[in-house]
Amino acid sequence: MHEEQRGVVTVVAAFHINPGHLDAALPVIAACVKASRQEATNLAYTCRQDLDDPSHFVFIEQWRSVAAIHEHEKLPHFLALKALFENGLAGSLHVTLLGDVDSLS
Repeated sequence: MHEEQRGVVTVVAAFHINPGHLDAALPVIAACVKASRQEATNLAYTCRQDLDDPSHFVFIEQWRSVAAIHEHEKLPHFLALKALFENGLAGSLHVTLLGDVDSLS
């Protein structure tokens, strides 16, 4: 991760769930979204499901800092999502960290 990033960090994470894991995945994803929104350093947290491909999900998150993301990754709701990914992912998890352009100058 980019430790030098100052200010708000946006995370975009895209993945596919194996169709056989979809029913088990939905409550884990929903619980992670709900709990993550309660974290003091979270500014926005949502997960979207592709209307044309129900196994495709995209998380869009905003955090106060990279350090906040590191703390988030230690919490039970994130660890439950990570455990789901260990057996439930179809393909790779693609994560992009984005900083505001105005914070680069």
